[in-house]
Amino acid sequence: MDLIVCSRALAIRGVILTVFLSLWSQQISAQVSVVPIPKTVMVGENVLLSVSGVTGTILLFSWHKGERSTDKNQMLNYSPNTTPPEQIEEPYKGRVRVFPNCSMEILGVNTNDNGSYTVSIQTRGGQQQQQQATVTIIVYEKVSKPNVTSNLACPVEYKDSITLTCVTTNTTQIILWSKDSQKLPSDDRTSLSQENRTLTITNVSSADSGNYQCEVMNSVSHSTSDLYTLTVCYGPKNVKITPQGPITQPLKSQLTLNCMAESVPAPDYTWTLNGTIKGHEGKLVLTEITIHDQGNYTCEANNSVTQLSGSASVYVNVTGNAASGTDNGSGSLPGWAIAVIVIAILIVVALIAACVYYFLLRDKSKSNDISMKESTLNSRSDPHLRSSSKNPATQTGEEVNYSEVTFKPGALKPTQPKLKENTTEYAEISRT
Repeated sequence: MDLIVCSRALAIRGVILTVFLSLWSQQISAQVSVVPIPKTVMVGENVLLSVSGVTGTILLFSWHKGERSTDKNQMLNYSPNTTPPEQIEEPYKGRVRVFPNCSMEILGVNTNDNGSYTVSIQTRGGQQQQQQATVTIIVYEKVSKPNVTSNLACPVEYKDSITLTCVTTNTTQIILWSKDSQKLPSDDRTSLSQENRTLTITNVSSADSGNYQCEVMNSVSHSTSDLYTLTVCYGPKNVKITPQGPITQPLKSQLTLNCMAESVPAPDYTWTLNGTIKGHEGKLVLTEITIHDQGNYTCEANNSVTQLSGSASVYVNVTGNAASGTDNGSGSLPGWAIAVIVIAILIVVALIAACVYYFLLRDKSKSNDISMKESTLNSRSDPHLRSSSKNPATQTGEEVNYSEVTFKPGALKPTQPKLKENTTEYAEISRT
């Protein structure tokens, strides 16, 4: 009976020892660990894969690229009892360094060095043991400055959708968007791609206009793009004319009308008065107002991008005699017209005066010519006048008798003989 009890006790102790040894072996295996130094690795830096927790005497260890230890992915092996102790595979010569404590350093890492690395260790501490540990490293690039691009320069409000793209040459990164230096608001019209590389806004509104930026970051660096100004084309809307109407303006005064509209880009303006075009600017200036400036003024704003237009009107009433209707509807004339009329009247008066003066001068000249002709004829037809200067009686003071010649009406006038040139004729007068 005692023998049976003793056998059972030995069996129980054997089971307990087996379990303890198993747990102790697992604890030894679990003690081996590898950590990267530094934990965050940037392209171009060196990283040390530091091994700790190895128990017993190291007989041999090897490093492998990946999570399994095979001959195909072996990087190196190290045996302290050989000369030289390390054997490095060709692709890794000059790029790795090995240390007796099983650690390995990778020099000048690049993105191709991303992945898992496994160390296998054979030790002897009472019995030979196989220990293994795996570590994963991520090599980060220093992010370059991103750039924001757009598929449309000026999307039209409530018509177009806009897509902004964060352009970067880096691969592993986080992309964040902001608007006007604030976190991007989320709504039903805004969506991001899976990696946040593109930002899409559907049915844009004028409220979407602003400065957009994308920020690219990873564990070792970050960079922010320049501001991208998104301009949404809209309008014209809320077209207004100042001063507001109706406007009462006196004759010969000045009036300035201003037209304004909310529009991107700025609209083209057209002013009309009762349907007649008066100007093509936002400001219309009326100087020396007349009755003809009275009426309904309309300002029309047109947006060449949105192909939309809007308008506003104001009535201008001109006060004064001409505007009140006392001129029987004839209206008043502008100053320049009055000046032209006055000048024309003066020219006509001057022409009339010149004509009268000309005709008077011509009539006087004709009258003088007739008098001279009659005097010449009388002197030629009267023999007394012709010979008086040569009559000796006149010279001696003797009395001379003259006969009177009377012409009957209708009687033929005596024909006078034509005198020869340079001849002198004398008439004889006899005394009675």
